[in-house]
Amino acid sequence: MKDTLANIVAVIWFLGALIWAIFYSVVGVLGVFFFDILEMIKSGFPTSTVGFQIFLMTGIVFAITGIVPVFRRCYYKMPWLYPFCMMTMMNLFIVSIIEVVIAKGFSVINTPRHIITEIIAGIIFILCRLIMSIYIKKKPMVIHKYDVEEASNS
Repeated sequence: MKDTLANIVAVIWFLGALIWAIFYSVVGVLGVFFFDILEMIKSGFPTSTVGFQIFLMTGIVFAITGIVPVFRRCYYKMPWLYPFCMMTMMNLFIVSIIEVVIAKGFSVINTPRHIITEIIAGIIFILCRLIMSIYIKKKPMVIHKYDVEEASNS
C-alpha cells in the first residue's frame, strides 16, 4: 500500500510540476537562442536576459525532484528522464552565459566590439560544450537505485 501511494504521489508530481519544468526548459533553451541571442546579433542592440531566470525556476523543480525520495521515483520509473533533464539544464546554463555575454557586449554601439563579443561567445560555447562532454564522460548520468533498495529493506 505504501509503495502504491508513493507511486501515485510521483505520478502527480510528474504531471503537475516536472513535465512542465521539462517543457519550460526545452522551450527556454530554444527561446533564449532564437529570440534573445539571434535577435541581439541581428539588431545590434541588447535585449532583456531571461536565461538565468528560466534556469533558476526549472532548476528548483529538478532539485526538488532529486532531493525528495518520493518524487525521485520519476527518475527510477523512466531512466531516460534524469540524463535528459541534466542535459537540458546544462544547455540552458551555457545558452544563458552566452546571452549575458552578448547583452553586455552589445550594450555599447561599436561594431568592432560586437564582432569581438560574437567571437568570445563562440569560444565560450565551444569551451562549455567541451567541459560538459569531459564531465559526462568521467561521471555518467546514471541513477543508482541503492536508496530505493535501502528504503524497502527498512
